[in-house]
Amino acid sequence: MTAYNSVFKRVEKKYRIDVAERAAVEAAAERLMAVDDYGRTRITSLYLDTPERAMIARSVEKPLYKEKLRLRAYGDAAGVALMGAFGVGPIVREPGGLPLSDGEVETRVAAGLRVARTAAGLQVAPAAAGLQTMGDADGDAVGSVEACRPCAGEALRGNGLSAGFPVFFGIKKKFKGIVYKRRLALTLPAALAFVSGLPYEQACARWPLPDAGLAAVALAPATRQIARELEAAMNRWLPLAPSMGIACDRVAWAYRPEVREARGCDELFDAELRITFDDCLECLDCHRFRSPWRPIIESSESVMEIKSAGPYPPWLVDVLSAERIYSASFTKYGNAYQMATAVPRARNHRRAVRGGA
Repeated sequence: MTAYNSVFKRVEKKYRIDVAERAAVEAAAERLMAVDDYGRTRITSLYLDTPERAMIARSVEKPLYKEKLRLRAYGDAAGVALMGAFGVGPIVREPGGLPLSDGEVETRVAAGLRVARTAAGLQVAPAAAGLQTMGDADGDAVGSVEACRPCAGEALRGNGLSAGFPVFFGIKKKFKGIVYKRRLALTLPAALAFVSGLPYEQACARWPLPDAGLAAVALAPATRQIARELEAAMNRWLPLAPSMGIACDRVAWAYRPEVREARGCDELFDAELRITFDDCLECLDCHRFRSPWRPIIESSESVMEIKSAGPYPPWLVDVLSAERIYSASFTKYGNAYQMATAVPRARNHRRAVRGGA
């Protein structure tokens, strides 16, 4: 990977659909579109929030403007390592707080990689792998995180997973229905250090991306500007800590190159239209790492997301109308937050009933 999109501005609408509805949309799409080069990909996102989850609590109230901060990794093994590294004990960005030391960062990364190797079923001795032995502090993280994807070993087998895989850290803003995204790529240890309070440039210099192209982009002026925006957003919501892990399997459709070329002169043609299908959607509450990953939707459902810069093309409107598929107010983090807060409410209600009896 030597390039990636760092800035997005588009309308994003979600639809909860069943197997038959998904098949109908895919059948219509395949006339002009194809699944992108990544195929079916496991995506793991880690959302940051205040300890009271003020950011998502505001978001679910549907204000005119809202924002979210998240780290994202692509692939089974990278996602498990991301959650494992951030799940090893508390990590809080707070006013006047000190960032993690180099030793703390590297211990967390070693723990995350070990979680990923364990999940992959690889018997790797800590000394041989350059890892430190994990203590009791991260035992809960291991049990919860590796349970997410026990088959997370495709990227680990052979030459193994290193800490140099890219983690994408971004801010997602929504204003008057338009979604704005800004993100940058950095290594897992650099992400840990940056989130904990180390200046972005220092984190990148200490733990650079191994890909020369990505490493150059990481310190380009435009990327540094995104880092300043991320720092400002983090500092608006202090204290800040890991809040919720969200994982899903995604298949993304985009127009085939020959279609883009043929329609390039059409002003009404949205060449960047994308349709994604997310299934196996589940969440892990970072406030309760002992708890298992929980499904957010039914196993027979998918969340379809249509990402567009303009009106939908006629073929897409036709299939949505024919199948009576309507957009839904649905956010992955928002639904996971409501599930998480429903548990203590139910527990408190049972206690109150018992107390009154």
